[in-house]
Amino acid sequence: MIMKNKTGIIKNRHRKLFVVLTLLILLTVAAVVGSGIYIFNHTTRSYREQILQNTSKLAAEQIDGDRVNDWFKNGVDTEYANTAKRLESIIDHTPFIQYLYVYQIKPDGCHVVFDFDTTDDELSKYDERPDVSAGSFGEVIPFDDSFSEYIPTLLDGGRIDMIESNDTYGWLLTQYEPVYDSKGQCVAYVGVDISMIGVDDFVKTYIWQIVLIAVIFFAGCIAIGARLYIGARRADEMDNLVSQQKRDKQLLREVIEAFAKVVDLKDSYTQGHSMRVAKYTAMLARELGCDEDTVEKYYDIALMHDIGKIGIPDSVLNKTGKLTVEEYEIMKSHTSRGYEVLKNISLMPEIAVGARAHHERPDGKGYPKQLSGDEIPRVAQIIAVADCFDAMYSSRPYRPRMNFEKAVSIIKGASGTQLTADVVDAFMRLVEKGEFRAPDDNGGGSTENIENIRTHDC
Repeated sequence: MIMKNKTGIIKNRHRKLFVVLTLLILLTVAAVVGSGIYIFNHTTRSYREQILQNTSKLAAEQIDGDRVNDWFKNGVDTEYANTAKRLESIIDHTPFIQYLYVYQIKPDGCHVVFDFDTTDDELSKYDERPDVSAGSFGEVIPFDDSFSEYIPTLLDGGRIDMIESNDTYGWLLTQYEPVYDSKGQCVAYVGVDISMIGVDDFVKTYIWQIVLIAVIFFAGCIAIGARLYIGARRADEMDNLVSQQKRDKQLLREVIEAFAKVVDLKDSYTQGHSMRVAKYTAMLARELGCDEDTVEKYYDIALMHDIGKIGIPDSVLNKTGKLTVEEYEIMKSHTSRGYEVLKNISLMPEIAVGARAHHERPDGKGYPKQLSGDEIPRVAQIIAVADCFDAMYSSRPYRPRMNFEKAVSIIKGASGTQLTADVVDAFMRLVEKGEFRAPDDNGGGSTENIENIRTHDC
């Protein structure tokens, strides 16, 4: 009877532990999903606000304030036409602009100086944009009721904050930039409306992707938790804890490998990249004198180094051409995203380190934390060499792999700046032993120079 009671207590304790673990994992996944959505939405909005501010200032600089009143008094001239061309060029080369206009603000309304019809191929996909014709020079446009609170400030030539509206003209952010004459008097305002339509669609797509990954991650964590629960029960009942730990370790390896394959399947250009980087990381760790437990741990960490790419939009991840500044910032965020996904895995706390720090550099010019030297975790130093070598020495649909000797020389040249010196030394020793060269390598491959081995291929 005593034995049965003890067994019941142990089982009950295990059940409670499993429930608590499940709730903690669920809360962690929810936090990761929520923070990811917030970061994506905030980044997109900040990017468009910056475009709006820069465009309104640039447009105001194109207008000679001393000419505005002359145009109203004497009529338009050649300078007016040239100014219009410059403003149209700004529209043509700036994304997301829906309206650009220049008004004199007077008590009877907005007197048109310039007004342009704007078209954007991206915006044209959305039906909610109204059909608004451009006003002609000198036309007076009555004030809208919603604009009344800003009229006194504009009549005085002052500045107003950015305006957000969502009415018949669509979801817009609006910036009014004063145009001054040589006496410092405000003679007109440049108005720029940038469209926010489409942001919801981008966010919804992102939400679906990150929720899907979160569900997979949650299921994997639950599977691990369930296995641990069963294992703990068997260990208590059968005094076989050692064998159970071995099975749990194998399960963790299988789950990690499964997630690594999910990452490589998402990125169509880097099939098998995670597995190869893990293999190279293990080779380098052994050459550096690490024990087998450490080698295995580093292998698992390397498998998950790119897990954050699951949260990167396909349009950025699979883009073959050069990334824009915004796209590159999104791509770089895969390190922080990966860390957020992995940081709460208690079975292997270090697994998140490789995901966050594998793009750090000894010279402090890496990301996301700009770590330098020994501040960079050892496993991340090793993954960085393996990652960069595979990025160069693997074929992609849009380019052949790099010539082996060329790739080796670039790795050697990056020693101490982009890559940790003693890890590069270990790499070179393995190369001299005949390692790393692919069996089908007959000396071919590209010898084209590249600016930086840390491209978004890695």
